[in-house]
Amino acid sequence: MSETLSVLVVDDNPSMAKTMADVLDFEGFIVHEARSGKEALAILRDHRVDIMVTDVIMAEMNGVVLHREARKIHPRLTTILMTAYAADELIQQGMKEGIKTVLTKPVDIDLLLSLVSATKRFNPKTG
Repeated sequence: MSETLSVLVVDDNPSMAKTMADVLDFEGFIVHEARSGKEALAILRDHRVDIMVTDVIMAEMNGVVLHREARKIHPRLTTILMTAYAADELIQQGMKEGIKTVLTKPVDIDLLLSLVSATKRFNPKTG
């Protein structure tokens, strides 16, 4: 029997984070929410997380820096970025550092669920 996948949703927009977390929870994933990179890192230190879905542009720490710091805690963590802004250079940097993909806001929930499910199928022991 496989373990339930744990997903961390990081977004400084509370309604976006809550909506995504609620959908993932409804689909049976273990879900954690963070409103900042600092809060996300605290969660990562205390919990097993398989996938992190994070906003690119946030006030104190962008999603690429968060991904870099998160990998120090969970080296096999899968990261999915999401953005409403053109941040091409930052996104390219993240892709070179192992970020799985980038979703455009508003996020297509079916696509997100498909990506998370694919991660579970292809890498059941990500964390």
